[in-house]
Amino acid sequence: MIDHTVRLERMIENDRKRQKQTLYPTFGFIALFIIYFMTTDVLLLLPIILVGQFPMLYKSWHRMKLLLTFNDDARYQEKVRSEFGLAVGNLVFLLLLITSSILGWITLLTFIIVVLVGLITFIVLGYRIDRELKTIDPEHVTGPELSKALVERQKGKTS
Repeated sequence: MIDHTVRLERMIENDRKRQKQTLYPTFGFIALFIIYFMTTDVLLLLPIILVGQFPMLYKSWHRMKLLLTFNDDARYQEKVRSEFGLAVGNLVFLLLLITSSILGWITLLTFIIVVLVGLITFIVLGYRIDRELKTIDPEHVTGPELSKALVERQKGKTS
């Protein structure tokens, strides 16, 4: 098992590396978004929003691969894979929501309710999985710990 500090350093490095790798595709999706918004109907923007989720899925995949190297426990690895499954589920949820909207199967009120319930569900499940990972492996670096470390590093660079 790898020490918490070493894990944190590796995760920070992984996050920085993936941030750089996803920067250009994200700008590309924003550019496509602006071009399509200026030239076409708003409904055609929804698939671009969906495709814009792929950089996030890419980062989640690499996060999963890194976390799997930290602990060989089967329960830990199952939870790490389920965390990635949650990211895939988020993409599928968005795809179903967009398809339903385009096909007119959903009203605006239903759309808003589904989005709120979906967001709350994915956020709660994400925190729950993170907490369970910490229970299985006390050396696990949680999302809030990683975020705090990233902010502190950024402050250290600007000071």
